[in-house]
Amino acid sequence: MLQTFLSRLSAVLALAAPLFATDTPGAGWGADSVRPLTLQTAFASHDTLANGNRVVFDGSLVWIEQDDGTVLATIGATPSPTFPSFVEADPSETFAVLGESSNGMIYRVPLSGGGGLVPLASLNSNYDLAFETGGATALVSAAHTGTGNQVFRLNLSTGATNLLVSVPGPSGPIALNGSGDLYYVTQVYTYPTPVDALSLVRWSAAQLSNGPWPLTSADASLVTPNLDGGASMVLDTASGSVYVAESSDGSPSRITEIDRFGSVVGTASTVTGYVGQIEQVDTAGAGALARFQPAGSRLLYRVTDFQQGTSVITAVSPRRPQLAAVQNGNGTMTVTLAGATPNTSCFVISSAAATYNPVESAFDLATYLFWTGMPFASIRRAGIQFPADANGAGTFTFANPGPIQGTRVIQVLVRDASGTFRGSSTTITN
Repeated sequence: MLQTFLSRLSAVLALAAPLFATDTPGAGWGADSVRPLTLQTAFASHDTLANGNRVVFDGSLVWIEQDDGTVLATIGATPSPTFPSFVEADPSETFAVLGESSNGMIYRVPLSGGGGLVPLASLNSNYDLAFETGGATALVSAAHTGTGNQVFRLNLSTGATNLLVSVPGPSGPIALNGSGDLYYVTQVYTYPTPVDALSLVRWSAAQLSNGPWPLTSADASLVTPNLDGGASMVLDTASGSVYVAESSDGSPSRITEIDRFGSVVGTASTVTGYVGQIEQVDTAGAGALARFQPAGSRLLYRVTDFQQGTSVITAVSPRRPQLAAVQNGNGTMTVTLAGATPNTSCFVISSAAATYNPVESAFDLATYLFWTGMPFASIRRAGIQFPADANGAGTFTFANPGPIQGTRVIQVLVRDASGTFRGSSTTITN
């Protein structure tokens, strides 16, 4: 894996790519911030904690730093310099597990400091780790045998490993959903990665538990074919959406949003530079990590400019379409929508204002979580569909004479580019 990285690094250094430019969030997404990393952190592995601090591993030292790069504490050191693979804090943020691919060592380190690095296991070319439910075990993606890639179950107390999966190609990213199903982005040795060469695949929790081990590509279910890259991946357990960094050594890369059924919803962000890591962090609110959702979750991605030796962490989060209304003097009301998918059609629903609850509830409609304050059984079609233009904006006007004003709540359902409903707007009262 180190040789693969170095070959890609050499190729990128030869490119006359621009410095970091403005990324382009996809429909239903918006940019929140860009945080330049310090030189010390620029090529290190990191994991963002709930309080916004990061645990960082540069191959030699493990430390905790604030978002601005201020080092708070050094909590461990390797016996000799190595190449960092990953660092992941456990769900309780009590300890972190980190890997290095120079010697294949995997360590455990308490985040409170004082214990130093505790060797857990040795898995050559380790690449990624995902904690299993309960936090006693984790799955590790590692090209341990030198022939293809393997996924091992790692006991986080004893360091014992069990081989679960063996597939062709170099090591790739893994993720687990709420049911314990394992997701993996296949890899190829060809450089650069050919167009449409990779796939997102899945093994069920039952397969992981019952075997026969090692499971192979033939045992996997195809989730999404024709991906152009797969450097990193996160899975949102609330929506079931998967985000894959289709990273390119050239430019641009993109972060692809895939729904729980494997359909490509679109691009969460088109990125200038190489996306090496993506993360999910919680924010205030109850929304899931999916386009058009209310606040509640954020996607962080790390972009590296290999020419300049710099990295930034960019934050994007879902953006909900916004409704605004104007009562006209002729007894009509004009409603304007902003933030829909460009060049799609939008669907209007309504319910009685007297039964509307300003504290919204979420309803799982399979392709998206539908947030509304309308009593679900009382929702009615308004008989209005209207187009969104190339900027994702649209408008419609309806008769709204005085006697009915203030009696109805209006909301709009929005679609993705394929025509599938993906979210709901804010509401207005007529």
